[in-house]
Amino acid sequence: MRILALSGFVPEHICDVVRFTGFDGEYNIAQYCGYAADYISQVIKDDSIDGAVFPKSCDSSRIIGSYLSETNKFIYQINIPARQDDLAIRYFAEILKSYTKALKEHYKVSLTTDSIERRIELINKRNVWIKVAYDKLDRISYHEYLSKIHQLLSEPLEKQAEDIEFTERESTDKKVYVVGSFLANEKIAETIERLGMKVVGDNLPESGRLASMKPVCPNGDDIYNCIADSILKNRLSPTQDNFSAILENDFSEMENKGVKGIIYISQKYCEPYDYLFSVYKKMADERGINIVRISLADSKDSGKSELELEAFSDLL
Repeated sequence: MRILALSGFVPEHICDVVRFTGFDGEYNIAQYCGYAADYISQVIKDDSIDGAVFPKSCDSSRIIGSYLSETNKFIYQINIPARQDDLAIRYFAEILKSYTKALKEHYKVSLTTDSIERRIELINKRNVWIKVAYDKLDRISYHEYLSKIHQLLSEPLEKQAEDIEFTERESTDKKVYVVGSFLANEKIAETIERLGMKVVGDNLPESGRLASMKPVCPNGDDIYNCIADSILKNRLSPTQDNFSAILENDFSEMENKGVKGIIYISQKYCEPYDYLFSVYKKMADERGINIVRISLADSKDSGKSELELEAFSDLL
C-alpha cells in the first residue's frame, strides 16, 4: 500500500504513509486552499498512490473526501478534537482504532501491537535527531535541513530513523523565525539564506512541531491512548483553536533566540492561518519584531516571495 497523508495529525505509528510535500503537476481545483487543492490533485493524478488519509481539522480539509470519493482508492478522514484534555485523548484514541480497523479490512494486512511498537521506536528515534538538528539551526544550513526532512518523510519509516549530518554554517545578526504550514517550496528556504537571513526556529509541522513531539511510551492495551496523547499535545496547529498557546510558545522561543524578524508563510484561502496572522502581527509589533507575510497560491508557489524577502532582509 502507498497512502498519501496530509498533516501531522495522521498517525505514522500505525502503518507506512507517504507525507504530502507538494505537487507541481496538473491541477484539478481552483479557488480553493492551495495546499489542500494540491493534495487532492496528487491523489487523483498519481497512479502510484492507492490511498489518502487526511484530517477533518479545518473547512478545507473537511471537504477533501467529496472530491476523492470517485477515485476507487482507500479514502479515510480522521476526526481531530480541538481540545487536548483526557477526554479528547480518549476520543482520538478510538478514532485511531477505527482507522487501524479500516486499514486491515481494505488492505488485508495484519497491524499488530508488536509492529506498532516497533514503528513507535523508529518515530521516537527520528524525532530525536530532528530535535538535535533543530537546536543548532543557528549553526547549520536551514535549507539543507528542511530538504533532508522532506526527503526522509517520503521514505519508509525504517529509512527515516537514520542519523544525518548537516553542513556547519556561520550565523548572522539577521535572525528570523518562520511561521506557517508545511513549507513544500524549498526555494523559499534557499532564498532566505541567500539574502543573508538566518532561520533559528520555526513552528512548521515538519520541523518545529516534530522536534517538540514528546516520545510515545507504549503501555500495553493503552497504546492508542499513548499515540493520541503525543499527537494532540504536540506543538499546536492553528486548526486546534488555541492561539494563545501557540503565541506564548513561539514568542518565548523567539525571545530566547534573539529573533529580529518573522517570516509568516500562508496559503491562499487558509482560514486558520489568516485568522492567526492578525494576532501574530499585533504581538510582533508590540515587541518591536519586524514581520513579513508571504502568501502562496499553491504548495510549490514562490511568486513574488523573492522580492518580498529581499526587501525584508534590507529592513532587518
